[in-house]
Amino acid sequence: MELMYSSTRNDKVKLTASQAILKGLADDGGLFVPERIPALDVPMDTLADMSYQETAYEVMSRFFTDFTEDELKDCIKKAYDSKFDTPEIAPLVDADGAYYLELFHGPTIAFKDMALSILPHLLITSARKNQVKNDIAVSYTHLTLP
Repeated sequence: MELMYSSTRNDKVKLTASQAILKGLADDGGLFVPERIPALDVPMDTLADMSYQETAYEVMSRFFTDFTEDELKDCIKKAYDSKFDTPEIAPLVDADGAYYLELFHGPTIAFKDMALSILPHLLITSARKNQVKNDIAVSYTHLTLP
């Protein structure tokens, strides 16, 4: 069942995930949100044994229902690769019984890398799916530490 997206200011207009990604903001200035939050029917102990990429696929496939399995897995593979300084991408660290999810292992050493690493791949795939012929330019600044 395809999950549709509508504006936070007008729920009458319905778009697929790829259409919402291409549009960015709704014409009325609202944000695109899914009509419902899909269930993640994967057991927690199964998720615990998955790689970041496998977990990302399981979660994202529930939201990006107009993407094929190959399209989504390709986006994930290209986004979460060796540009991160740890193979776990976002390791869960035990600090005296308190667990922390480290979201700073990407190229800019900031949590924004988690979303901005995949966005260009989702955008390019969305453009192909929707027969967009224009060039797409995505600016993503990398910091170089001394």
